[in-house]
Amino acid sequence: MQVGRPVAAVLAAGLSAAMALADGRAAAEALIVDAEGDIAPAAEPFAEAPDGAVFRLGDDAQLILLHYAACVETHFRGGEVTVGPTGATTTGETVSETRVECPRKVAFTEQSTGVAAVVLRGGPDVVRINGRPVFVLLADGAERVEISRGEAVVARLPFEGRIARWPADAPPLPSGDGYAFAIVGPGANAGPKAGAAVATDAGVTIVAP
Repeated sequence: MQVGRPVAAVLAAGLSAAMALADGRAAAEALIVDAEGDIAPAAEPFAEAPDGAVFRLGDDAQLILLHYAACVETHFRGGEVTVGPTGATTTGETVSETRVECPRKVAFTEQSTGVAAVVLRGGPDVVRINGRPVFVLLADGAERVEISRGEAVVARLPFEGRIARWPADAPPLPSGDGYAFAIVGPGANAGPKAGAAVATDAGVTIVAP
């Protein structure tokens, strides 16, 4: 864990709107960005925390949460951290709190057209991504994200762990509509494409399996 380093620096600047799970389970209210030390129940980076989750941190344990609805990333130390629908509270120490663009979370669903992305909690079918996009995948096993415009693939971003990010030395994608992205698994097995629009005020896209 890098103390005081916000998720905007860990994942990239800016994230855009938050969502509940579509199948009726408890809403996922926050993303665990990092965790260190004695925490019960165990907190795994890039897992989600549902509404009502309580994490008990040892005196030196630390937890960084990105709360979807509150649009803040908070670094906690010690005490109990409780996740609610409008934010996370603690009986311990709040080391830092950083306001970020709200994260956008999407889930893919197979359709006969082969083009399908559901933005959870009733959002639009077209996902806004940044000109320097960063994708966080809530699952293991994917190789890369492919971004296309029309028939042409304009970028292939490999996953490092669960994060795929735009190269720092590459020019950004031009703003506009007509983009799509797909998650590609082993053996170049691509999933359905999600329609996308590039916007400078969009940010990290969190992709649910």
